[in-house]
Amino acid sequence: MSIFSSLFSKQVNLEPSADAVQEHKTLPEIREEDFVDNTEPTEQKTYSVEFGTKLPIDVIYGFLKENYDEKGFRDALTNPDKSYKEKNLAIIRSSLAVKFKQVMLKYEDLLHEIDYLIKSRGDAGLVGMVELLKSKKETYEKHVDELKKMKQDLDKEEPYMTGIFTSYEVGFLRGLASLTLTNLNIDTI
Repeated sequence: MSIFSSLFSKQVNLEPSADAVQEHKTLPEIREEDFVDNTEPTEQKTYSVEFGTKLPIDVIYGFLKENYDEKGFRDALTNPDKSYKEKNLAIIRSSLAVKFKQVMLKYEDLLHEIDYLIKSRGDAGLVGMVELLKSKKETYEKHVDELKKMKQDLDKEEPYMTGIFTSYEVGFLRGLASLTLTNLNIDTI
């Protein structure tokens, strides 16, 4: 044997020690049912419907769908003053007006951008792309027309546009009634 082999060689014992054998025998058995659920799945019918266009007009519809009844109720409990209610109605009206402006500006930007894309893609000879862009432009224009109509209906106090104000007032009155009953310690049936 050479000097290096005698210095660096190790003898490996491949026989397991008695402690290792004993430890192996005491380990718990791993069973499939501990980790895998083999039961039949229950039949669940899940239906999901997505509303909205995922376009800026959804901001207005979302604002109109908010729960103003509950907001009015909470506001009445906070401050049961008529002037407080009137100021909050003015804030809601102002917020809606701001949302209309934001959405209209977004559509103006989208229409400007799409006009550019129609021209540049038309110059490149992409007829199919131009038709797709024109279709999208029509959708944007329809949304702008609907927004203008909604804004006019709001100014004319049409019920479907002013329902949020009525809802707020109903909630405020409900809050006043609740506050009164609570202050007088009257239980309702």
